[in-house]
Amino acid sequence: MPTGKPSTFVKSFFAESVQAAMEHARVELGTEALLLNSREAPPEARHLGDYEVVFAAGSEPPAAPAPVHAGEVEALKRQVEEIREMLGRMTPSAAAPRNAGEAVGQALIDSGVEPALAREIENAARQRAARRLVPRIGFPAPAGGLDAQNLLAEAAEEISAGFEVAPEIGRVTALIGPPGCGKTTTLVKLAITQGLARGRAVRLISTDTQRIGGAEQLQTYAAILGAPFQAVESTAALAQAIESAPASALVLIDTAGYSAAMLEDLGGDLAAFLSRRQDIDTHLVLTASMRLEDLYRTAALYDDFHPAKLLFTRVDETSSLAAVFCVATRRNKPVSFLAAGQSVPEDLEPATKEKIVESLARQLPSAMEAAA
Repeated sequence: MPTGKPSTFVKSFFAESVQAAMEHARVELGTEALLLNSREAPPEARHLGDYEVVFAAGSEPPAAPAPVHAGEVEALKRQVEEIREMLGRMTPSAAAPRNAGEAVGQALIDSGVEPALAREIENAARQRAARRLVPRIGFPAPAGGLDAQNLLAEAAEEISAGFEVAPEIGRVTALIGPPGCGKTTTLVKLAITQGLARGRAVRLISTDTQRIGGAEQLQTYAAILGAPFQAVESTAALAQAIESAPASALVLIDTAGYSAAMLEDLGGDLAAFLSRRQDIDTHLVLTASMRLEDLYRTAALYDDFHPAKLLFTRVDETSSLAAVFCVATRRNKPVSFLAAGQSVPEDLEPATKEKIVESLARQLPSAMEAAA
């Protein structure tokens, strides 16, 4: 039995933005066409446009035109190009989302974000904004278009979603990190703000006994604070010092700064000890003003210690917290505190998403305006 012709058909449209593809579909299929789906164009069709929208129409498309001669084809091509140029002059906003999206990535790169990560944020922000433009059956059409303001808001949301903060320390907390990163001074700041200022007893321990005078600075601070201090030379002595502390006391452990060459020889026992002790909250202390590549390498060196959090010092020596964001994102560890300067205890603050996101996003508005 012969079947009738289908009453509906489905067609994909490609363009540089979802909005442009939708406009193309409405022109060809009419306002009654139904949007079925929208997405980024698959790799094999990316040459047709960055985005694909799929529409269903209530009748078959017009029959294919009769074959035309080569001269007519060339004339038609010229007409299409002229129309395309005219539409480009009349509706420059169709290209704006792509320019604005590229401006997001470049502004983040300029602020110090790793280029690959900046482009990931750029693409995710464009996808977020594009999804908000897709109308849903039974709901009014979204207001506005894929403009700079939408992209700016979505970029900030994407940055915020890329990392976590955990501004707290455990009852037993150890600071690890490379030489000169400010572990000892930061430990004293934590002793005051997280312990003494809250009426809590504090006990300070140093494992930095291999270096001449390594524990003396912390011992001097302990005397000033009136806090018990102990230097230990082995992990067994460290375990005993922790166990002997009152259950209500905040125990803070300072460690030696190991270089890459020293870590394997001198840091192995401590790394094994800290990684086994689930009751010890280990923070990796890094310098925010270091080159990003050096921060990545340094963080990787301390993997054997299994740090739970990241703590950044010298944030006052950099105009952007891009390095903080990148390391937290790539290492998938929360940021606990941010330290700036040597003042004790003032130059220490709990890490917040707002501060880090604002540091990266402050350049985006001007970049958007330049791209518009």
